[in-house]
Amino acid sequence: MIISITTLKGGTGKSTISQNLAVCFAEMGYKVAIVDTDLNSSSVHWSGLRPEEHKSVPAFGLTSADALRKNIKELSNSYEVIIIDGTPSINRLVSTILLLGDIVLIPIRPSGLDIWATEKFLDKYEQAKALKEEINAHFLLNMYDERMSFNRESKEVLDEMGIPTLKTTIKNRIAYPEATAMGMGVFEHGDPKAKAEMVELTKEVLALLESVTA
Repeated sequence: MIISITTLKGGTGKSTISQNLAVCFAEMGYKVAIVDTDLNSSSVHWSGLRPEEHKSVPAFGLTSADALRKNIKELSNSYEVIIIDGTPSINRLVSTILLLGDIVLIPIRPSGLDIWATEKFLDKYEQAKALKEEINAHFLLNMYDERMSFNRESKEVLDEMGIPTLKTTIKNRIAYPEATAMGMGVFEHGDPKAKAEMVELTKEVLALLESVTA
């Protein structure tokens, strides 16, 4: 199973979500790896910081479309779940990430800048759909606060873009950067609310994957 996490804007939480999903899948007993396609190699660095006593979550850096396409099959033979941590780029690497995913998650913060950037992303999405009609893509609201009217309005705008939005939302919690700095996921960190929402997200993603790969 391949989960692609991508968008064209930086700072949306792609790496954080990739890492935390990977930890949750590992805790559920899956053999999981992250493929880091960003030149910053955030997930590769995070993997190197992981404490030895925690579940293994290796990360591999593949920063070109050709390298990703050529190596993903072999990695899929070795791991049950592959999470592709995408890069904020408009080159063909994004199209490759879209095409390889059994499911595509598009993290987005409820802000005007993110909404505008998403319109450019949709151009790439439509180009990819010309090559692979069934792209199982979903928006994921990150740093979401339902008490703020603009956050709720952002969700309504996304609903009109033709790509469904996941039911699970990720809140703006200090546990996420704290866990990342220690090479951990919030599942291992101790914040029960952060842990609960990541478990909820993992279960929702797993249900979608099972419906696609059945």
